[in-house]
Amino acid sequence: MKRFIYFALFLGYTFCGKAQTSEQDKMWKGWIDQANGYIDTANDSCLIYIQKLKDYSVKYNNKNVEVQVLALEGDYKNFVKNEYNQSADLYLKAIAISEKNHLNFEKNLYLSLGRLFHMTDNYEKAKYYYEKALMDFRKDQDTLLMVKCLVNLGSIHSSTNHYELAEQFFMESLNYPSPDHIKRATYSNLGNLKIREKKFKEALPFLYKATVKDPKTGEQGDLYDFSYLLNAKTGSRNFEGIDSILKISYQLYGESEDMRSKSIMLKAIGETYYGMGQYQKAAQVKDQYIVLYDSLKAMQRDEIIYEMETKYQSEKKEQEIAKNEAEKERLSKQKKNLFALIVFAIGVILLLSYLIYLNIKQKKILKAQTVQLETLVDEKNILMKETHHRVKNSFQLVSSLLYLQSENIKNEEASQAIIDAQNRVKSMILIHQKMYSKDQLTGIDTKEYMEDLVKDIIENHTDNSHSVNFHTDVERHILSIETITSIGLIINELITNSLKHAFPLSVDQPIIEVHFTKQTDFFVLEVKDNGIGMQQEPKPTSFGLKLIHALAKKLKGKITFENKNGTLFTMEIHQF
Repeated sequence: MKRFIYFALFLGYTFCGKAQTSEQDKMWKGWIDQANGYIDTANDSCLIYIQKLKDYSVKYNNKNVEVQVLALEGDYKNFVKNEYNQSADLYLKAIAISEKNHLNFEKNLYLSLGRLFHMTDNYEKAKYYYEKALMDFRKDQDTLLMVKCLVNLGSIHSSTNHYELAEQFFMESLNYPSPDHIKRATYSNLGNLKIREKKFKEALPFLYKATVKDPKTGEQGDLYDFSYLLNAKTGSRNFEGIDSILKISYQLYGESEDMRSKSIMLKAIGETYYGMGQYQKAAQVKDQYIVLYDSLKAMQRDEIIYEMETKYQSEKKEQEIAKNEAEKERLSKQKKNLFALIVFAIGVILLLSYLIYLNIKQKKILKAQTVQLETLVDEKNILMKETHHRVKNSFQLVSSLLYLQSENIKNEEASQAIIDAQNRVKSMILIHQKMYSKDQLTGIDTKEYMEDLVKDIIENHTDNSHSVNFHTDVERHILSIETITSIGLIINELITNSLKHAFPLSVDQPIIEVHFTKQTDFFVLEVKDNGIGMQQEPKPTSFGLKLIHALAKKLKGKITFENKNGTLFTMEIHQF
């Protein structure tokens, strides 16, 4: 069964009109079944039966068959040839004929158009046609096609990040009887939904159901099911049985003719290799994926599809206009009174003059209000800068007091604690220093702040037994004071800890790296050193560790410590 990214596509039509029993009816219905079967397997033999159905519809002037053969030909162009523009044109022609002849076949074509727009990522159009189809299928109590609409609507909401609503559609579809392959596809979509929510462990049970081999029929999951399973395995760091899963995935990739499906599988395989640390294989797969993805995008011309759909809607409106043309003609003749036109023109001129006068007057008022607002904003900015300056001076005073206190304390441990506190204060001093020295008062530039902070911490390190180098790779973003303060304190704790413990004399060319990047909907902070690594798990009673966890909780952060040729700290920041 051909499917595309993130949701299942289902073929199959209901026959409209009254039930017929003649031999001729059995014959053309059999041809439709044959054509559908060949489209399912991407076999061009379906064209033989499509041509037979065309000849039959012309010979017997059967509009029912004419509409269904247009739908079949649209499916062939869509799923076998990936010729989306021609497919849309065929579907729209079929809708027009069905509406004109009252064949009650539009709902099936709405489902086809929904899938086509879904394939080209126009989710609003796809949702529109799915909902039209679902309403009719509910009315007709067509359970099978209703289930298909529910699954596809669930996929639409999953793709647009409406996860709770998507899960409701998927779970509702499971309440109705449907073939095993549809239930398998539903479980696959549920698994993919959990992957989108980063709930990888919750995704695995659904994907096991989607990919398990049926002992009776020998059927198992398709290319999409296994690509989702690879994604869930990689995300949950659960690589148990991964070799057999990769073997089946490569087999499905080789058997597929659909470029979109192949690109999705390649991406999943590459990410799995990367997650397993097999970077060379991951790079090779990524190169294949890029070539395939470029070829796929070159085939898509979504704008033309939208123009076709608009053309169809325009033609319907033109037909309605044509019905009233005679009446409009009669009314237009009655309006050709010269005196009335002159009076009307004078009235319009007077009205426009008055409106222009009001517009000029309003612009003057708005200009005066704008000047007043700009003045207020400038005053506010001056006050804000002065506030940040005074806060910075206050912190500077606290830092100086801490320094003097550390100089008078003989207990080394207590003195070090005071110095650590002083470093934490310095990270906050830097924030307010940048706030009053820049015109940007809504937040802090992450690149400038983090680079200065790392440089300041390392250069002011009191232990000169080592010359520690540093490297920063920080993307430029503007973050609020609350967020950047928490991040700065965490960086200070991590670098200070590395400087204290990571670099004995045996470490050659010590270096500390700080990376800060933006992912889809969260930030990632990495602090790494090439020192001796963690000799034991961090003590939960450590004040520094407690501080890091408290700040991470405030940022809704997910943190990990790893030994990777030194110590690697990673934090995902989900609140900023």
